[in-house]
Amino acid sequence: PAGDAAVITGACDKDPQCGGGMCCAVSIWVKSIRICTPMGKVGDTCHPLTRKVPFLGRRMHHTCPCMPGLACLRTSFNRFICLARK
Repeated sequence: PAGDAAVITGACDKDPQCGGGMCCAVSIWVKSIRICTPMGKVGDTCHPLTRKVPFLGRRMHHTCPCMPGLACLRTSFNRFICLARK
């Protein structure tokens, strides 16, 4: 019956469709869609190759870059988090 499907809000294709402090990242649940996702705050997991906002192409990662003033830094072998720039 109708109503069983999850409703995806904030679906997007590119960054300019999202509000400030957000980017259009791949959904963690459904790889074929992109959703407006908040940019990383201190302590959030990040990906070192994530492109800056606004990126006018289609993102391939499910994380956004860190907020301005933060850097995506390696904390262990395979883990990167947003931290204040030195």
